[in-house]
Amino acid sequence: MDSPSLMPFFSFILVFAAIPGSLSLPFVVLHGIGNQCSSQGLKNFTELLSNYSGVEGYCLEVGNGVLDSWFMPLEKQAGIVCEKVKKMEELKKGYNIVGLSQGNLIGRGVVEFCDGAPPVKNFISLAGPHAGIASVPLCGSAIFCRFADELIKSEIYSDYVQDHLAPSGFLKLPNAIPKYLEKCKFLPKLNNELPQARNSTYKQRFSSLQNLVLIMFEHDTVLVPRETSWFGYYKDGAFNSTIPPQQTKLYIEDWIGLQTLDKAGRVKYISVSGDHVKISNSDMRKYVVPYLQG
Repeated sequence: MDSPSLMPFFSFILVFAAIPGSLSLPFVVLHGIGNQCSSQGLKNFTELLSNYSGVEGYCLEVGNGVLDSWFMPLEKQAGIVCEKVKKMEELKKGYNIVGLSQGNLIGRGVVEFCDGAPPVKNFISLAGPHAGIASVPLCGSAIFCRFADELIKSEIYSDYVQDHLAPSGFLKLPNAIPKYLEKCKFLPKLNNELPQARNSTYKQRFSSLQNLVLIMFEHDTVLVPRETSWFGYYKDGAFNSTIPPQQTKLYIEDWIGLQTLDKAGRVKYISVSGDHVKISNSDMRKYVVPYLQG
């Protein structure tokens, strides 16, 4: 057989060899409250995921990081990330999101609210407060925390606190549900909880995810309750009894498409040992990396 006849075969091999790279989408990391992309821990986390998965990863920052993570309203944070992902050439063909704690709500805001953005394929959520929290995390000892602590002690559903304390946007007190629905400015919109303002576009965009990976930490001392990582939450009016996501109205009435995703086999409910977002390298390889590859 002469050499010209081998050309189609070699062309096929070259095309086939290029396929793995073309199927691997980049990912973005969205950090939680009190953190910033410049921190060594977050740099290491992003680099480790890139090394394990073999794909490019980018930590996307909102403003000045730590301060804005505490004091900028979450919808504004989501808007900033929305504009960033639309401008990144690397994400044009689609990308994956890895969310850490509060960063998951920013990521979901991008998925649901961001017009004209590239598609999000896989959403990997580590300790996301998806159904809300019943207690605002403690700030710590930094100087700015004095202001945060004063806001936490204030009327949490007042316009001022809602506009100046990011976690107030997903504080869902089980014994104050009517006030939460009326005054909380972010989570009721994100979870399509308001009957008079329910948006089918949010549901369509969220339910278009290829995979939703919900990782709960068994010893989480930050999220109250920790079941919020799976969209589970307290029963209305009670702080001592949680219900699984499948028994919530959000799931039963499919407000954001969680039931749609689940019944299609695209929701992964994963429980790992450890405290808040303290994921081991072995669990990272097992539960996160596969959704970043190919």
